Amino acid sequence: MNFKLMVDGEVLPEVSVQVLKNAVTSIYDDVGSFIVLEPQTPLESSIYLQAALNDNSYMIETRLVFGEEFSHYRYTTSDVNEVTNFFVAYYRDNKIPDLKRWDNVTDEF
Repeated sequence: MNFKLMVDGEVLPEVSVQVLKNAVTSIYDDVGSFIVLEPQTPLESSIYLQAALNDNSYMIETRLVFGEEFSHYRYTTSDVNEVTNFFVAYYRDNKIPDLKRWDNVTDEF
């Protein structure tokens, strides 16, 4: 499956596991620093996985789309390795995170 990776608003020319790891570790605590990984076609209804850093906590989000409806989920962690693992599994294994521990924040949108 093909993916598009955006880092701080710029689309990178290629995606690989190493590029993803570097992208996650390059996020810094600023509103303009974020990464977004988008599959070419929805992955288990997920249209992207994104992350940003705020007050030393990573906010990871994904959106599941079902026709005209959607659900939006958020997970917060201070563990950069956990964030990296989410992105690598999404990219390499075509697997979305287990959303049972994530917060459904659909009402914010």
